Amino acid sequence: MTFLQTDGGKLHLFREADPFKEWWSLDEMRVCTKCGHLFLGRDIRITEDAMGDLHFHCPTFGCNGQWVDWEYPELHL
Repeated sequence: MTFLQTDGGKLHLFREADPFKEWWSLDEMRVCTKCGHLFLGRDIRITEDAMGDLHFHCPTFGCNGQWVDWEYPELHL
């Protein structure tokens, strides 16, 4: 997973892998509907299984949230 060593590589991967949301920056916020955690894209955990498939996980310890569970936060400025 050497391409993940750069922000550009990780952002490209998010754009390709996330079927639900657009990604313009790794500093974009999402909120996990499973655990309620607000996080940045750069905090998303990425694992690779034995078949070489990548999996994306909520950064909250013990939460199994994935793309489908992450929403744009309702920020009141």
